[in-house]
Amino acid sequence: MSEINDVDNNASASPVLEFRFRIEAQVAPGISIDRRAPGALDFIPITGGSVSGAVQGKLSVGGDWCVDRGDGTWRVEARYGIALDGGGYIDVHNVGVFDESRPDGREYFATTPVFRTVAAEYDWLNRSVFVGRAQEFDGLICVDVYEVLLPR
Repeated sequence: MSEINDVDNNASASPVLEFRFRIEAQVAPGISIDRRAPGALDFIPITGGSVSGAVQGKLSVGGDWCVDRGDGTWRVEARYGIALDGGGYIDVHNVGVFDESRPDGREYFATTPVFRTVAAEYDWLNRSVFVGRAQEFDGLICVDVYEVLLPR
């Protein structure tokens, strides 16, 4: 086992993000569940979509539960699945933040997807940390998924 000081010797080596795949989720109009502030809750149905890149497949139906923090920021939590083109299935739990009120005027939409699968070809999804950079278009949410690679 390494000594704790060994970690300090590599402190300047930052993790690297490597693009793996894109999720394109088709969504229906949101449904208001609770309008009490703070914490108003909306549900956005995921009606289908596709996945391209290192993972290939079609999205199964699911949904995104969005909590409005009342300050232009939403906490998002989506659950859905990916039916793999070659057979098999991936469960997706994707939590993140959507902020349309940043001082620089730029939209911030980042997620931390977690994947679970028994498909041997995609076991690497069970063993890594991922971040997503999301964008919202009319009726479509695109999430570019990056694997976090740690320096050796």
